Amino acid sequence: MPHTHVEAIVATAERAGDGESEDRIFLLPQAVIVLDGATSVELGPGSGGWYADILGRQLARQLASSDGPDLRDTLAEAIASLAVTHDLRPGRAPSAAVTILRWTTQVVEGLVLCDTSLALQSPGKQTTVLHDDRLHKLDHPHRAAYLEAIRTGSAFDRERLRHMQAFTREYRNQPGGYWVAEAVPEAANEAVRGIWPREEVAAALLATDGAAAGVDTYRVLDDWAAGFAMAKDRGVEAMLDRVHQAELSDPQARRWPRFKTHDDKALAFVQFLLEAW
Repeated sequence: MPHTHVEAIVATAERAGDGESEDRIFLLPQAVIVLDGATSVELGPGSGGWYADILGRQLARQLASSDGPDLRDTLAEAIASLAVTHDLRPGRAPSAAVTILRWTTQVVEGLVLCDTSLALQSPGKQTTVLHDDRLHKLDHPHRAAYLEAIRTGSAFDRERLRHMQAFTREYRNQPGGYWVAEAVPEAANEAVRGIWPREEVAAALLATDGAAAGVDTYRVLDDWAAGFAMAKDRGVEAMLDRVHQAELSDPQARRWPRFKTHDDKALAFVQFLLEAW
């Protein structure tokens, strides 16, 4: 459903994967927050979604009260606050990937931490993408073995996934590893960030990795420009439908090796009220 905000129209869509969705979207008058709670075999179902929910609410409160601080400082403050309030311990706490878009009449700001994506389109249809791919660049033997086993015919294996997550956790919020919102405020300083003059941005797409897979993995959308065109002409639900149908065509993950048939998907489409759009 579209929401009219100050100087922008925002449309959102969400689709649960193989269980209850752990993705979250929060809307403010001049900001959008999209989070992807990390599914954890060890911590149990819902843990990533719970953390994404409380982190999103904390970020929304902070962004609503001030438009001044750097987005990295805002995120660091939110992570620190929740770590104290809920006694969260580094390496043992739930985690979430984060994307934030904030705008004023002068500038548009974006922040991405861990495997979510922020795409921006100019009035002339040029596309810029912020993406944090450090998690996927890890030299990860368990991940490679898991995906190869799926490719060659194995079923989704919970025990193999447990070993993979244990390995990944050793590199969480560590130099040379990857950074994610969890219980280490300093992770926010490692976020990918951009700032653009307001008149250079006509629209933005914020996507969790389950939604971005339509461009990055399944290629059912040729590129982010095709995503903008579909969102504008057919709506964000149509984008998620396209991704979901790709997964349905490969239910055992042979063509596109992955950790489950359907990932959670969340997408926000922001159209700034510019005459050039």
